Amino acid sequence: MNPFKYTKIVATLGPASESPDQIRRLIAAGTDCFRLNFSHGTQESHAATLQLVRQISHELGRYVAVLADVQGPKLRIGKLPEAGVCLEDGQSFVLTQRAIDGSASAVHSPYEYLTQDLQKGARVLLADGSIELLVERIADQDVHCKVLHGGQLFSKKGMNLPGTTVSVETLTAKDRQDLEFIARNEFDLVAVSFVRRAADIKQAREILGARPIPVLAKLERPEAIDNLNAILEVADGVMVARGDLGVEMDFARVPGIQKQILQRATVRGKWAIVATEMLRSMVSQSRPTRAEVTDVANAVIDGADAVMLSEETAVGQHPALVVTAMERITGEVDRLDQSGKLHFEADIISFAAGAAGAAVSAAERLEARAIVALAGSNVTALLLSKWRPRIPILALSSGQATLRRLNVLRGVFPVHIRENSNMEEQIRLADDVLLEQSWGRAGDTVVVVGAIPLGQGKETNSIRFHRIRPRENW
Repeated sequence: MNPFKYTKIVATLGPASESPDQIRRLIAAGTDCFRLNFSHGTQESHAATLQLVRQISHELGRYVAVLADVQGPKLRIGKLPEAGVCLEDGQSFVLTQRAIDGSASAVHSPYEYLTQDLQKGARVLLADGSIELLVERIADQDVHCKVLHGGQLFSKKGMNLPGTTVSVETLTAKDRQDLEFIARNEFDLVAVSFVRRAADIKQAREILGARPIPVLAKLERPEAIDNLNAILEVADGVMVARGDLGVEMDFARVPGIQKQILQRATVRGKWAIVATEMLRSMVSQSRPTRAEVTDVANAVIDGADAVMLSEETAVGQHPALVVTAMERITGEVDRLDQSGKLHFEADIISFAAGAAGAAVSAAERLEARAIVALAGSNVTALLLSKWRPRIPILALSSGQATLRRLNVLRGVFPVHIRENSNMEEQIRLADDVLLEQSWGRAGDTVVVVGAIPLGQGKETNSIRFHRIRPRENW
């Protein structure tokens, strides 16, 4: 059987990659989903990029999803001299709510709850954690700090308050406007930033309204880890945002937490994407570090559906080369003997969950060439992928949006079928795909799962064993 792509790749579009030529290169290199970062750009620019991706992916005959990543609240410092300022270890430094011109002794912070949330002894991290401050006292609008670890600081850099419960709302006014915009357009997935509790996901869904778009929770706050089970109850999936997690909590805990998140997402049958700094050296270099290769490999082994590239493709020097490197790494790991892999054990009771487990078990025992999920069995396709079978999962659908979303699931190959196709037509089409892709030969076994009767909105309730028919029998 020819090699089959299991782990999917999400690439962020940005100044280095949003031209038509670069988008074509990225899709050809192996991109399965594009991320549009709503921290940058405008709604108009995102709408134009969305249509460009749709046009190019259609021309290339690929089902490429588009993920809208809403910004969330951003705690930042204000303006400093253009050359930045140098903070020395041990010096005093003031964070203030007063609108001042920043200097090496003080800087404005527009965060409205700054003096309310912080207390004496709290830590403040600036510029992705490269500068660390200790709060010594709070007076009126000023937070007086001691610099524990200094460095060069520039305008508008991020501010993190590890160990501090922040009062800011998860969804800002901008996020609400962006979610309304996303609901009016054909985005395939949406990621909500700064999620801390299940109510944040519910609130996002209310704004999206009736639009049936999967909502992913970006896990970047310690509170989200504490409330992980409740978040997984209401979210369609998760994105492990290791960059912010590594700043908000002890960075040494991040690998273990990543494993915990992926394991729980697998058990709940949810999308799982691992993100941030996966191949960061390739922003400027042509090869990844060995540590980065191992990091990507571990994300695959731990059960990620997809791995995500951020600045590597958004602002990097050679976006398509990064995707090629990511595809080589994930492909190599997917080909490893994983006979000792952990299987998905659903902690939910449904026909779909039962059918997924039974179908994978039967396929492995029969040494089947593929599992075919008939149209209308999209939840089952997701659950099938969580079992990590080492054979293709052909997921059939007549809906373009559904096909694009299915393409972000591990081991799933989306197949377009004519609307209202009957079971025999769908199975014949699956045979055709298996023969065309050299994933099977006439007479090979295939396991088919579906909701019978088709098209009536029933839960998956049927498993059928089938042998691939030669073309002349059609």
